[in-house]
Amino acid sequence: MNTTGQEQEQKSLFKAKQLLSVLSAQSASTFANQVIALVVPWLVLTRTGSAASAGTIAFVMGIAALAGTLTGGLVTDRIGGRRVSALADGLSLITALMLAATLWLDSFSLWLVAATQVLGVFFDGPGNIAKSSMVPAAAEKEGIPITRAMGSSQTLQGVATFVGPITAGLLIATVGEANTLLVTTVLFLTSIVLVARLPKQVISHDRPMTPVQVYRDLRDAVRFLIKEPFLGRMQLVGPLMGAVIVPISALIFPAWFVFGQQDSRALGTFLGAGAVGGMVGGAIFAALAQKLPQRTWLIGATGLYGVALLGLFFLQPGSIPAIMVSFVAGTMMSVMFAVPFTAFYARTPQHLLGRVGSLGAANGALFGAVASLGFGHLINNVSAPQALLTSAMIMGGIAIALAALPFVRLLDRPTETAEPAAEEATELILAGDSR
Repeated sequence: MNTTGQEQEQKSLFKAKQLLSVLSAQSASTFANQVIALVVPWLVLTRTGSAASAGTIAFVMGIAALAGTLTGGLVTDRIGGRRVSALADGLSLITALMLAATLWLDSFSLWLVAATQVLGVFFDGPGNIAKSSMVPAAAEKEGIPITRAMGSSQTLQGVATFVGPITAGLLIATVGEANTLLVTTVLFLTSIVLVARLPKQVISHDRPMTPVQVYRDLRDAVRFLIKEPFLGRMQLVGPLMGAVIVPISALIFPAWFVFGQQDSRALGTFLGAGAVGGMVGGAIFAALAQKLPQRTWLIGATGLYGVALLGLFFLQPGSIPAIMVSFVAGTMMSVMFAVPFTAFYARTPQHLLGRVGSLGAANGALFGAVASLGFGHLINNVSAPQALLTSAMIMGGIAIALAALPFVRLLDRPTETAEPAAEEATELILAGDSR
């Protein structure tokens, strides 16, 4: 009986066309962004030899991500995730083509890389928020539990994250950076097509979009976070995770490999191993999320991720043990994302998802940007392994804090939530639904 129930639940997931379209669009966009995430630091590090320059680029991109996520949440709540996702992917496609064109013309310059990436990252934020905001509605419509939807999301994006860096490493080594960027345009186009298949959204608001209304919209989200007993306090801890997670893949790992005299294929394989771990972590969480307290999942994954980074400090980039540790780190990171995201979707009202999500992402982007600048100078003045050691110490401190802070226990008390503020009547109607 139990096996039959599991088979029926798994079968319903494969029949959930809307949810699969959203998750597939997320994966295609993630794939493209992972390719770009390897190309850009590789370009800067190999052509300038300066980790400080790479850190500066990461800092500027982080500030752009901050602005993009803030505006992305507002726009998503106003016009709907479907439109914002397609628009963001289209604009990201254009910026990828712009950078590829400059490389084809052999006119590399640091300011041009910064300009194209600022634009690209600015549009990525709204696109990611838009796709994420469509997950709970699609899961509910298809009758899929949110924990299963989130676990599946982590698994599918893990596939994209696995394929992305490996593909980028191989393509850079064989056809160059410019042609590698061309692949990302196809992926962004795929995401646009998948989202276009979703039902149209018609969203009506009592008040038009004005500067005053923008302030009120953000104020509603801030008030909700202040009252929400878990999500509000998590805004103090989550950004500290961003201070490690953002620069670790955008700067520290690439610098570790470049200055360790490793090629792009070795870096791609290393990052790909982490992505495989992410797939495994997502699958484990989807299947076993209810078997252990959510607090245990979060604290355990955070602590083990710090241990994995500490292990890398003692290893050589490109070595088999380093690849194995990367797999473990990826597994833990997947769970680290899945637990708070599940709480976010379960605790946040639908009409506030975009704004609340953008505030959290903006905090992480800000801390990640500042940390990237600092890590760039640390690598330039000391070494990449020292940056790994520093990251491990930060993650260990966060794990200890999560174990000690009382509010983390609310992860396993989902009924203790804030009363949603509803100053504005927002109505979301999926085209084709009867009222």
